[in-house]
Amino acid sequence: MTTSMHRLQISLPQWQVQFLSERAQRERLSIAEVIRQLVQREAEAIPDQTDLDGLWKLAGIFEDHGPLIGGIPISERPDLYVAEAIAPYVAAGEHEEAREPRLSTED
Repeated sequence: MTTSMHRLQISLPQWQVQFLSERAQRERLSIAEVIRQLVQREAEAIPDQTDLDGLWKLAGIFEDHGPLIGGIPISERPDLYVAEAIAPYVAAGEHEEAREPRLSTED
């Protein structure tokens, strides 16, 4: 497979030129090849956008359509939602039992 190349002229600080030169000499490559390899490695490290799209679709599966408490989402004030969830138990006097771990005696 033939890859077409595009000629580029860039300006670099001296320390970057020194880094590239030493690396190229150590690896017996041209400076251009070292730059190509660095760019390739960086490009491969970036996640594919299609992977991110799939994650956003998955996140939508668990969307909660319940009412907000005072217009505040659970991510901002989870304590409000916990309080609302245990309120019936507190009102019924079961709040102490809810804190105790229940051990099963059945095998």
